[in-house]
Amino acid sequence: MLIKNVRNCLLACTLLASAAGATTIVQSSGNSEASVPLGYYAPYASYGMTPIVFAVGWTDTTDYVDVDVFANLFTPGSPGTVDYELVTAIGPGTSFAADGVAQGTATTPTNPADVSLLHLNFLAAGTYYLVLSSPVADTGWQYNYPFQANDTMANGVTFLGNQYSYGTSIDAAYAAGSGFSGIGYPVEFSVQGTATPEPGTFAVMGLALVGLSVALRGIRKRQAQ
Repeated sequence: MLIKNVRNCLLACTLLASAAGATTIVQSSGNSEASVPLGYYAPYASYGMTPIVFAVGWTDTTDYVDVDVFANLFTPGSPGTVDYELVTAIGPGTSFAADGVAQGTATTPTNPADVSLLHLNFLAAGTYYLVLSSPVADTGWQYNYPFQANDTMANGVTFLGNQYSYGTSIDAAYAAGSGFSGIGYPVEFSVQGTATPEPGTFAVMGLALVGLSVALRGIRKRQAQ
């Protein structure tokens, strides 16, 4: 009986630990994984056309740890760059000082690939926007045709859709502060992380560990007799 109790306690702890593994928080993919992708978008458009800034947003009700943010990017012909910002609000009147979480620049590969943009040790429940733009013409591209996304969301996550800004709507000093409008085609990105356990999960884990301790104490007493 004691050995069975130990086995059950260990099984409970193992199941709880495995349940806390990394998962997809939110993901939107279009046509980038096709053998011959069709279409594209460029945060800075090609052929001398108007620059474009893209934003994609979501709301989650769970705290996450070890969060990684990716975007599917490329620059045809040679590596390029893309600027990114993770913020809690977009549009005129916003600022990174008030609404920013992380920002930086990533190098884009010559062929479409998931590019790691940033890693966060902790991301609290809330509303977030990933903003993509480019300081250099013809860089930071994504395939996104046909205009149909494959969206994946964890429990408690609401996808807020895709938006863009172009022309005089762009804030040259702060891309996330541009005037955005909704668009139907997908910004290809992915956010991965590990959900923090609910209080009830901690309680169950604590009970399992208490049971394990009692069982082991019983075994030691038997062995001492």
